[in-house]
Amino acid sequence: MSFFRIRFALIATLLSCSFVLPVAAQTAADTNSIPTSKLSLRDAITATLARNPQLSSFQFRRQALEGELQTAGLKPAMRLGTTLENAAGSGDYKGTKGAELTLALSSVIELGDKRDARMGVVTERQQALAVEQRIVELDLLAEVTRRFIEVATAQQHLTLQQSTLALATETTQSIKRRVDAGNTPDAELARAQANQSRMAIELRQAELGFDTAKIKLSALWAVTEPSFTSVNADLLNLGDSPSLNDLLNGLANNPDVQLFASETRLRDAELRLALSQRKADLEWNAGIRRLQASKDSALVVGVSVPLFGGSRAAGEVATAKANRLGVDNERETALLQLRAQVVGLYQERQAAIFEVTSLRNDVIPQLKKAVSGTRAAFDKGRYGYLELSTAQHELLEAEAALIDAAANAHLLRAEIERLSGTATTAQHSEVAP
Repeated sequence: MSFFRIRFALIATLLSCSFVLPVAAQTAADTNSIPTSKLSLRDAITATLARNPQLSSFQFRRQALEGELQTAGLKPAMRLGTTLENAAGSGDYKGTKGAELTLALSSVIELGDKRDARMGVVTERQQALAVEQRIVELDLLAEVTRRFIEVATAQQHLTLQQSTLALATETTQSIKRRVDAGNTPDAELARAQANQSRMAIELRQAELGFDTAKIKLSALWAVTEPSFTSVNADLLNLGDSPSLNDLLNGLANNPDVQLFASETRLRDAELRLALSQRKADLEWNAGIRRLQASKDSALVVGVSVPLFGGSRAAGEVATAKANRLGVDNERETALLQLRAQVVGLYQERQAAIFEVTSLRNDVIPQLKKAVSGTRAAFDKGRYGYLELSTAQHELLEAEAALIDAAANAHLLRAEIERLSGTATTAQHSEVAP
């Protein structure tokens, strides 16, 4: 079992929202249509759960296990056999004169509760399949959330780039008026026009990035031409964070750990099946024999028992015991790795939250004040284009960094909740595009 598939915890509470939607309530009936304008996280989740082809295979695997359970529950078959003896010989046994024909029924009497043990193994495999299906569903939910955040991030960068181009255009027009009035050299206008062209290129790149992110998201519900034009998401609303102790205490609820419990039950069932093989079965037969020479009939009864059944099953029992002990070791290893990963991701998220707070509350307000002052000085002719461009560029860089830091905080929260198993809801919010 690969621990790094860390799969079973419900990703959620990523984007603060106007209402809460239990993921367990998402059904195919909720996905009759995909919004053609603004897409919410809820819409993306329901569409993926209903339409992702990866989930369809579980239906066939369940049917296969149902067939295996039916087979495991069968009792040993009855066999009908005939035996012809003392025929086609010589002398008194020439032809069929001394032939003996036996018609008999035979079967096996299973001892050691083998039938129940076989059915127990298949039943545990069915339980493990149900857990595995839930894991795959939640893997998909985690991927939906990551790609939704990527779309929201690209959308925010696109909006910022649109504002940047508008600002560059306004600055260029302002400098052109100053050049026409003879207050500014032509070189500054050339620089402003070059910057405006560069901002137009970056806007186009942002548009392509946004389109690509949308395609990657909609591909999860088997659509390569997304119908939605934007997403409802407030990246700067980071929500509340559970304490590190609460996260670590909840690791036992991680579905990978629960999958170990399911595998433990399966290994126990396999061990019971192996132990049942140590008790030999009885094979019986009963029938009627026709004695051709005397024209008489007689009853035939037989019983056979395999020898040394216990020693022949020793290897299978040893294998089952080793597999059972191995599960416990893997579970402890997984828990240790989970704890280390959660602690590391928690610290990274705290750093991302601190970055968001500092940029939003300290850095950006100061840079806005600097831009305002520089603009006022520029309008009065005290500053040139270089000073204004530098101040504006620093502000735009800080705003882009704020978007990236907020997106990183959400992505880290998603991963933490996958590892810790603490999330129980998926949320979404609506903001102006």
